[in-house]
Amino acid sequence: MSNRRRINADGVFWGLLLIGGGSLLLLQRLRIADFSWNLGSWWPLFIVLVGMSKLAHRRSIWSGMWLIAVGAWLQAVTLHWYGLTYNSSWPLLLVILGAGMIGRTIIESFRRRDALEGENRHE
Repeated sequence: MSNRRRINADGVFWGLLLIGGGSLLLLQRLRIADFSWNLGSWWPLFIVLVGMSKLAHRRSIWSGMWLIAVGAWLQAVTLHWYGLTYNSSWPLLLVILGAGMIGRTIIESFRRRDALEGENRHE
């Protein structure tokens, strides 16, 4: 058994992201650079990144998928893809939520069934 400690890669990633984001915002506040055109249009990608982090670490697959879906919807609305606006596309978010709930229910019922079958085989 090794006494070496494992580095929390997730913590390092988010720490570096905060340092980078904070540095960009500081440069903008000091009027050294102007990033406002990017931040105003692409902020929903931060929500997608949080969702991807949750998915990659399998801490919470469903919350990760939900964050990715909401972030993608917000990005589409912010950039007005296909003419989407907050006012016209909020029902799409309800459809995504409903589909996610159905998918989660079906997948979890299969997992429970497989777990019960596995327990019955060992008896």
